[in-house]
Amino acid sequence: MSLPTVFDHHSTAWLQPLAVTMPDMPMLAINRRAQCLAISAIAKKLLGELDEGLPREIRQALVEAMRTGKTELNISTEIHGAKRDFKCRLFYPQSGRRAIGLMVEEEERSLVDQLLHMQSIVHSLIEMSPDLICIKDHENRWMMANQHMLNTFQIDSFDYEFLNNRQIADTLHPVFRNSFEHHEKSDQQVWQSRQAYHNEELVHLPQGGYKTLEVNKVAYHDQKDQPSHLITVARDVSEQKFIQTQLLNRSAVLDTLISCDWMLHSAERWQSVAENVLQQCCLSFRFSRAILLQHETITSRKKTEIRSKALFHWAMNGFHTTYEHWEKISFLSPELQRWYGLLSKGQPVMCDALTLPAPERVLLKSHDTVNLVIVPLMIDEQWWGSMVIERCFDAESTSSQELGSLMAIGRTLSVAIDREQTGRHLKLAKIAFDSTTEGIMIVNTAGELVGINQGYTLITGYEESEVLGQKPQIFRQRPRGLFGALKRHGKWSGEIENIRKNGESYTEWMTITAVRNHANVITNYVGVFADISEMKRSQTQLNSLVNHDPLTGLPNRRLINHLFTHAIQRANRSEQQAAVLFIDLDRFKNINDSLGHYCGDQLLLGVTDRLRDSLRESDIVGRLGGDEFIILLENLHGKADAAQKAHDILDALRREFLIDHHEIFVGASIGISMYPQDGNDVESLIKAADLAMYQVKNNGKNHVAFYDAALSRDAVEHFQLETELRQALTRNQLKMFYQAQIDLNTGMIIGAEALIRWIHPVQGIISPAKFIPLAEETGLILSIGEWALAQSVRQAHEWHQKHPEFKKIAINVSGVQIMKSKFADTVYGILMESECDPSIIELEITESTLMQHTQHVVDTFNQLKLLGVSIAIDDFGTGYSSLSHLKRLPLDQIKIDRSFVKDLPDDKDDAAITSAIYAMATQLGFTVVAEGVETEAQEKFLQRLGCQTAQGYLYAYPVNSDDFLQLLVLNNQRKIKRHA
Repeated sequence: MSLPTVFDHHSTAWLQPLAVTMPDMPMLAINRRAQCLAISAIAKKLLGELDEGLPREIRQALVEAMRTGKTELNISTEIHGAKRDFKCRLFYPQSGRRAIGLMVEEEERSLVDQLLHMQSIVHSLIEMSPDLICIKDHENRWMMANQHMLNTFQIDSFDYEFLNNRQIADTLHPVFRNSFEHHEKSDQQVWQSRQAYHNEELVHLPQGGYKTLEVNKVAYHDQKDQPSHLITVARDVSEQKFIQTQLLNRSAVLDTLISCDWMLHSAERWQSVAENVLQQCCLSFRFSRAILLQHETITSRKKTEIRSKALFHWAMNGFHTTYEHWEKISFLSPELQRWYGLLSKGQPVMCDALTLPAPERVLLKSHDTVNLVIVPLMIDEQWWGSMVIERCFDAESTSSQELGSLMAIGRTLSVAIDREQTGRHLKLAKIAFDSTTEGIMIVNTAGELVGINQGYTLITGYEESEVLGQKPQIFRQRPRGLFGALKRHGKWSGEIENIRKNGESYTEWMTITAVRNHANVITNYVGVFADISEMKRSQTQLNSLVNHDPLTGLPNRRLINHLFTHAIQRANRSEQQAAVLFIDLDRFKNINDSLGHYCGDQLLLGVTDRLRDSLRESDIVGRLGGDEFIILLENLHGKADAAQKAHDILDALRREFLIDHHEIFVGASIGISMYPQDGNDVESLIKAADLAMYQVKNNGKNHVAFYDAALSRDAVEHFQLETELRQALTRNQLKMFYQAQIDLNTGMIIGAEALIRWIHPVQGIISPAKFIPLAEETGLILSIGEWALAQSVRQAHEWHQKHPEFKKIAINVSGVQIMKSKFADTVYGILMESECDPSIIELEITESTLMQHTQHVVDTFNQLKLLGVSIAIDDFGTGYSSLSHLKRLPLDQIKIDRSFVKDLPDDKDDAAITSAIYAMATQLGFTVVAEGVETEAQEKFLQRLGCQTAQGYLYAYPVNSDDFLQLLVLNNQRKIKRHA
């Protein structure tokens, strides 16, 4: 006769709520002789059919446990020929001789012996290796790792064993989380493909910066072809990468030197190229902005000042210029005495903003300047002006090589200024003859060479004796306009092709100046030329790098802005409509991570080809970066044309891509903005299309959407709320309210729950449900939560001193506070500062947060328990908990969520769940608080159940601290009145 699987008999019915609450927990009903009365389906699956009852060993152990009143015991027995280990928990009825509840969980055996054996074999070998080494078992649990691996990721050598990647990542600094997520994916790839893995990966460090690791992984299988273990070996190649970067930077520096030297020597007026020189310096040396200042000494009756005039300035997109700031300061002010002493002597000022003395740092405090270089411009050994170059986006210091190059550009700029200001051509010619590497030649009026410098010989290969009396190539070619320009303007510049002595052709930039005597008659011509063959190649490469995406060759963001601006101007003139399509590939990150960056790059090239094939010649397509593309369609009649083209693109991208024998399918999300309806400039149109694209992403991807003004309003409202929330704490807009907690036996106030409120000056009270998630998303919850905790603890201490019957204050804690701060240290500091008794402090955290990071939560709560505070689960029953988790957590109290209380006692389901929660909490040794009590019927039900404490509108609304103090006074006088 089979046993019943439902506890519906009058003797077992009290166990039915527990069985309903925990359907996945094996449960039996037994009598005092350990005979089975009923068994749940999950227990029957675990133990098998019990026609003859429980095994003898289990019955004996249970009878002995019931005789002594035990609630937990471990039993080992043999079932169906196999040895099994079980953990048992007994639930005794509150009164009467009814059935006893039995919960059974099977315990798995540890792999410790196997892991220790493996460690003894390989431990000494991996510890000697300079590489990072890790060995994992077939379930991807860490068996062994050498100290290099543990030190790199700051892993505690006692806590990592038998944990998988995700579990270890939960115990580490958050900056390592992306690395461990990538490790998990690559591990699975190695197991599935059975092929060795090799890749180069970046590991960001908590103190800033990163390491570059060359990672190799291989999986091993045993003799039965079953997964055995996986070995990871990583080598730190950061220094090698740094050296490669330095070499590339040096190449860019040399190209910039050549380019700037050529521009300044070849330009008729240095002012025409000054802004280009500043731009070249910023792009090549990775600076954010640059300013060219001319200084002027101003003397008045009171003092003498050196003021500056900004002649030229340049800044990268997104960085504001600061020339107005530099025009306001005086270099003779007391704060800048050190700068003046260096610059007036021709020496540069180079510094990091954070290392400056306080008086100097004040000058840069509002400009986000991280690194600063000031190059003096000296003319006739006098300080004429300065080139100020600022870096804003990182803390990289300027190297001595970069400083030397900037000084060289400054000297060349000074020469160009001097040449134009003074007009002393002969003096400059002598300087050039003595020091320059450019070729210089002096020609008579007949066009014959009468003198050359060493630079001429170095460039052409001809010695002076071989060319004197000969006509140079420029005078043999006689380019159009040469002599007319010399006669009218005294100067000609141009590019010509020439041939060296060895027969090699090259390109030179030639500048010829007519030299006149006192009678204004031309007596000679001076030609200065430079070999610009390499320079032209470098310039071409630089232009390509600056304006095009290096992978696809498509215009990048810089060129897109330029092209789109002209296209919009054309559309405006012709009164035509245009559309911007913002395209983001779906699933690209998964493809890139699973198949590697090479396949990802090939996919981007394939997408580029299909986009080009889908467009007209007049349409513009570019790549913004990553998997984001942008298209501008001109000459449209309306939205229908743009929508049709967008769907054509979607159809083209839906077809499979064949890459490295892989069939890859990738969709796209496309946002569309229309000109002129959605914006009159490039920035607003791209922003609108971007917002529309994100709307597609949020609605399921792989579709098309047009921009809606409501999207922009939502984004602005979210940003505005975040900005105001950042200011709310400093502007005293956040207030603490307190709701009374009542002893159901006496009706007296015994505690309170602390509740935070945002009193907005315009919107009034903003719900915590609206601003707390925003605070958690932005990280503001750390400062707000610490403030709320400190306020509540101090207030509770004050009330407890005056009213000893006030025994507890419950304070809500965000999961972000526990995971992203040293929360136990924060609590300790507040308790010490307030001198509050820890026993009256109860910290509440939601059930879902507890289950997400159990081990870390256990460690943190154990520290809190040592301080003497109590811990409670808030909103219990709305999430998912297992008994094993609840047993591990050092909890004191469970709060029954208001959603189960509001329909009591009429709703039978809520009544059963509430009863089950109370029964389970009682068995586990927890106290119970019911929240949301609003009616006397609810109160009576909870009293019958045995619940000790309640809170809700039936007793008191949340009030400020002053009003709550009045409630405590009335509480002592037994004058508390209910609200409902």
